[in-house]
Amino acid sequence: MMKRDSTRASHRRIRIRAVLLGLLLIGAPGLASAAPDETWGYDLSHELMSPFCPGRTLATCPSPQAAELVQWIVMQEAAGTSRAEVIDMLIERHGEEILGAPPAKGITLWAYVFPVLGFLLGGGVAFVVLRRIVRGERTGSSASSGDRAPLRPAEPRPSEAGVRPASAAERATEEDDLARVVDAELAGRSV
Repeated sequence: MMKRDSTRASHRRIRIRAVLLGLLLIGAPGLASAAPDETWGYDLSHELMSPFCPGRTLATCPSPQAAELVQWIVMQEAAGTSRAEVIDMLIERHGEEILGAPPAKGITLWAYVFPVLGFLLGGGVAFVVLRRIVRGERTGSSASSGDRAPLRPAEPRPSEAGVRPASAAERATEEDDLARVVDAELAGRSV
């Protein structure tokens, strides 16, 4: 009897947890959509470069000045200042180096154009080369499929014209002679 009660209680707890989890999942999309509009301060600290730690963002910089700057950004957000205004104030105070990427205007526009052009030109060259390779394979395979005349035995070279091929017995005799010479040489060195 006791075992049944504990089993029923554990099943009841599982059902309650499942219902609570379902309610949480149903209400979560509404909570998630409201959060990004309200908290852009900390997100901005992950995007901006730290003027105190070269090569690090404000959020990853261990400097106390960087922590103060992050808190200043959050306070500006709480005061109702827009994100663009905060960025403009930081650029005025610390220069354009605080931005993670150069602005897409003037001479720094080339920093965005060159990689795209390089990708397109490299892709075009690769396309042309691969296309020629594939065409070459197609013409080679169609030529070997029976369009050419049948192969004839190779004609002897002029240097080999007067030499007749050695028979199997002659080759075996030559190999035996060579083996004897090698054995004699090795025997003479070891003694």
